[in-house]
Amino acid sequence: MALATRRTRPAEGAAGGAAGGAAGGAAGRALGDTAVAAAMRHFVAGVTVLTCGTGEAAEGVTVSTFSTVPGDPPMACVALRRGSRGLRALANCPLFVANGLAAAQEPLARHFARRGRPRGLAQLPPDAWSGDPGDGVPRLSGAVAWLECKPELIVPLSDHELVVAEVVSACHTGGTPLLTFAYDLHSGPAISAASAPSTERTSP
Repeated sequence: MALATRRTRPAEGAAGGAAGGAAGGAAGRALGDTAVAAAMRHFVAGVTVLTCGTGEAAEGVTVSTFSTVPGDPPMACVALRRGSRGLRALANCPLFVANGLAAAQEPLARHFARRGRPRGLAQLPPDAWSGDPGDGVPRLSGAVAWLECKPELIVPLSDHELVVAEVVSACHTGGTPLLTFAYDLHSGPAISAASAPSTERTSP
């Protein structure tokens, strides 16, 4: 079993301050950071596409850092790289939808992860959108769950920004979720339709 530890930087003036030692320390930190990143990817996470905007301004971005906080009110959060297109889109929209992807939607996960992905509803066939996306926040057909979220706070974290949002409505269906683990996408356990569908409005 491999263990990865991110070590803190030694205090200024500590032993090993020579140029060679500093270079070696930087290399060690880089290796340690790589190991930490690899270890983080060995935690199973659901694959989520965040959608927001309308018409030609509609946007979507694939994330694996989406988390929920049950409570009153229920909250959600997601980390996006600072300066990224996805972060700019969320920060400029009053609402966004977190689409929990089904296993069969791996092509959508890869589509919305592309840097050069197009904007607008026309980037996907009409049946890829649920309902009438022109009347509200667009959501993806076939997802195993949807959460409509209202951004409340953006917190700087490392080279990312953490978007904290209130969940204002929710819906889930039966299906098999898409998961990410160890740098790859996988099918999760199937949920029978008998335990769904369920729709809940948590706030007006």
